[in-house]
Amino acid sequence: MAEGNEVELICLSDPDSSVRLVVLGRSSSGDSPYNDHLDAELVITSAFADGRLGLRLSPEAMDDWSTAVHELCNGQDVSWTAAGDTEIRIEIDRDFSIPRPIVTVDDTGESGVSVRVVLDPGNGWDGELRERLGRVRRAWPNEVVTTPRSRSYWQ
Repeated sequence: MAEGNEVELICLSDPDSSVRLVVLGRSSSGDSPYNDHLDAELVITSAFADGRLGLRLSPEAMDDWSTAVHELCNGQDVSWTAAGDTEIRIEIDRDFSIPRPIVTVDDTGESGVSVRVVLDPGNGWDGELRERLGRVRRAWPNEVVTTPRSRSYWQ
């Protein structure tokens, strides 16, 4: 799970392939809203693809991932824009006794690459995603709280 300060946000794997998103830490320190951005690395391995992609996850992207995990745990397919043009789609293949994730990582806007990986991680993979999200949130809680400006500010 963790190497040093790294925490896996996504780890879907079987003996042949894996899709992992590892959070490396805060992008910067301080009290600006950018303090809550997290540096991460998306790692895909399979018989036909082996790649890494650096990402910067915003607090909004993390909130969107939280919603996506909730939907996955309720049996819905999801699409999550992790950062910029990088989209991760997870479809649930229900043709087997244990539903399997089909993960598509689409970075065609930036790198021109799209990879689709069919995985067989076994039972409980969706609940593990929820646990991993909780670990990341505990390791790097939002530190910067922005409040709306008062009405008198604009007058």
